[in-house]
Amino acid sequence: MNQATPNLAILGLQWGDEGKGKVVDLLASKYRHAVRFQGGNNAGHTVVVEGQAIALHQVPSGALNKDCFLVVGSGVVLNLEVFRQELDRLKGRGFDVLPRLMMSKKAHIILPHHIALDLWREERAAKAAGGKIGTTGRGIGPCYEMKVARMGVRLGDLKHPEILIERVRPGYEEVRLRIGDAAKELPSLEAIVSQLLETAAPLLPVIGDTQGHLMDAWEKGEPILFEGAQATLLDIDHGTYPFVTSSNCSLGGLYTGTGMPPKALHKVLGIAKAYTTRVGAGPMPSELLDATGDRIREVGREFGTTTGRPRRCGWFDAPITAHACRTNGVDGVAIMKLDVLDGLDEVGLVIGYRDGEGKLTSVLPACPQEWTELKPEIKRFKGWTSTRGVTRHDQLPAEAQAYLDALAEAIETPIAYLSTGPDRVEGCVYPGTFLADLI
Repeated sequence: MNQATPNLAILGLQWGDEGKGKVVDLLASKYRHAVRFQGGNNAGHTVVVEGQAIALHQVPSGALNKDCFLVVGSGVVLNLEVFRQELDRLKGRGFDVLPRLMMSKKAHIILPHHIALDLWREERAAKAAGGKIGTTGRGIGPCYEMKVARMGVRLGDLKHPEILIERVRPGYEEVRLRIGDAAKELPSLEAIVSQLLETAAPLLPVIGDTQGHLMDAWEKGEPILFEGAQATLLDIDHGTYPFVTSSNCSLGGLYTGTGMPPKALHKVLGIAKAYTTRVGAGPMPSELLDATGDRIREVGREFGTTTGRPRRCGWFDAPITAHACRTNGVDGVAIMKLDVLDGLDEVGLVIGYRDGEGKLTSVLPACPQEWTELKPEIKRFKGWTSTRGVTRHDQLPAEAQAYLDALAEAIETPIAYLSTGPDRVEGCVYPGTFLADLI
């Protein structure tokens, strides 16, 4: 099939919050369709246009391009009340996306008992030896759990209200059994179904066959942009288990979350910050528990888009990012927020880890205990003055260029795009990369 603009996947390469929203927004004007294929409202993408920040949680980041059709795939789990609130906020900002939106009839719905189970479980974990996982408490994990247990409720079920209560009942009763006395706080089954139908009513016309829609678009040669939520190190299979999310946010989730075949995808762009952050518990060898880490957090405004939680900050971790590049078959990386590192005397790059015997390794452990034995091997670079607003990579300070060259070598993947500020215009495409014809 001949197609001038490649079908493209945009995936996070660290622990999320890398700046995927900005890149999707930059590219959306080149694409007819923007697709969100997994995750729930525990993800947040921030897009900045002319100094105005717009936070998106479940709506694809292509929403700000009025010629882009938006698709919510079957791998997504939706809190419909939150989704409607987001649509209303966008409409208030001049973006009425409902006429150009389709939601998969196979996507699952987050219900009040999923949220109750999530909160109950985290409360119990906080008292246990292993501690909390650090979920957002929004019912994402339990919704996916019910999906796998075949007790989930899909958007398509909403079109059959006469049997909806029986679709909701098995999961509801399961949660009541699990949480015991805490179930007293749950609404009744009848109240949940009634509220669900009321909330869903305006959305019923846009629930449909997203797989068929995307297949038709592909056959017509209409370019498709696939937008991942979270990131590879939070992937349920390939991340830092058990401190991960509940879905496949690496490349495999694209196929299961849309129903599209692998040959429908042409290019993969990975997104990573020029440093590393993560929210919640779990291993992070590069973490800086000092004034430098605090400075990166404040300058980079590293607080969760969805939760407001402060993010843990550290130097760029090459082993985890290289792992993500290999896992996803990344063709090029976009390095975000380089300007946050401006003005530091020196900048670190984690090139490997020392294990308990002092041996250098870049292999990621599968067991949480093994992470605790690793110490980061840091290569240090002289800092630079300012990169803010640079729009050509050859305008970068020599010190910044040396750092980026070493970073690309360490992850064995070329840099395709560099962000030097939050606005659309602050950044540059590297010549000779596949992005050069898109941005």
